[in-house]
Amino acid sequence: MVDYNSGDRTQGALFKVRDRKSDKHPAMRGELTLTKALLKELIEEAKANRPIKLSVSAWNNTSKSGVQYISLSANKWVDKEKSLEEVPF
Repeated sequence: MVDYNSGDRTQGALFKVRDRKSDKHPAMRGELTLTKALLKELIEEAKANRPIKLSVSAWNNTSKSGVQYISLSANKWVDKEKSLEEVPF
């Protein structure tokens, strides 16, 4: 499990594209950095021929220099209904 206090988490950011030439070009660009642990989990899913699905969360932020951006966090998707079925009561 990811320790959110250690800084060891999958995260990224999206920034508005300033020189967007047309509506067909992306409105935002950015990056998402995966932890080794998450990447290993995703590789195991792929090896098992299962679809790769991530849960993504986003927050509106402003940098210290005043640039607005969206920060991202991602984790392996957990089907909540399926995981509830696995809880032994």
